[in-house]
Amino acid sequence: MSEAPSRARRLGVVTRYREHAAAFSPAFWEVKDVGGAWIDPPPGAIPMVSCFGDNRLGRAHPDWIQVDQEGTLATRESRYFDWTAICPSQEPVRAQAQSWVQKALEQSGGQDLRLDDVSFARDGYCRCPACVSAMKESGSDWSLYRQDTLTEFVRAVRPLVSGRLYLTLYPDPYPGHLEERFGLDIDRLKGVVDAFVLPIYDLAYSTTYWLEVLARGFVDRLAPTPWLLELYGLDVAEAALGRAVDVAAFYADRVVIAYDRDLDKLKRLEARLQRE
Repeated sequence: MSEAPSRARRLGVVTRYREHAAAFSPAFWEVKDVGGAWIDPPPGAIPMVSCFGDNRLGRAHPDWIQVDQEGTLATRESRYFDWTAICPSQEPVRAQAQSWVQKALEQSGGQDLRLDDVSFARDGYCRCPACVSAMKESGSDWSLYRQDTLTEFVRAVRPLVSGRLYLTLYPDPYPGHLEERFGLDIDRLKGVVDAFVLPIYDLAYSTTYWLEVLARGFVDRLAPTPWLLELYGLDVAEAALGRAVDVAAFYADRVVIAYDRDLDKLKRLEARLQRE
């Protein structure tokens, strides 16, 4: 595998602004988002692909939507979900996700990639006919089947990526939760990806004790694999975001600010990191 990120005092970003891509490292660019939209990446950006979250595909192919045993669909209209989750057990879904990955790498002209929304929706998902059939054929239980399915998908993507492969995780460091809730076998994935990304979002960061608890938990959970802590930046007061950056930088290998449009603010936060 390629060289993992170093603990550098540079600020990373998730951005929708082309001028940010050349100014920060890493600069993640959502080429394909959970709504289903595609936006070509600018030079220097690392493409970020939402693999199993797609509102548009869910509307076009309702049979691809993840479902639980009560028949509740994983869509925005349900009580739990912010977007539609499509099923990774279904071959057309996996093929579509891999085609997005290939297109993203071709367009970016780079070597690195970030996989986003590689997940089952939550506990009890999915129980569509494809999942039920494949689980029975596997001879395993639901938990192991889901973990095998997602691990195999990431392993299939790995040879396509000549540089660093990043994988987004849900921010739950409690032992066993990522495996049982979302189907992500962290120990096996450590041997496949180069770094994990943890979005830990808040609209204010008025206190940071909870951020420190989560970050400390991921130090134990993810070692020795490098990981990036991603903070939400849009319209968050700079002083509060700066305190959150300080906490994040103490624990994570890199701090990433997501969706902030203020280039000067981001530059000041990076300077704050470099003064530490």
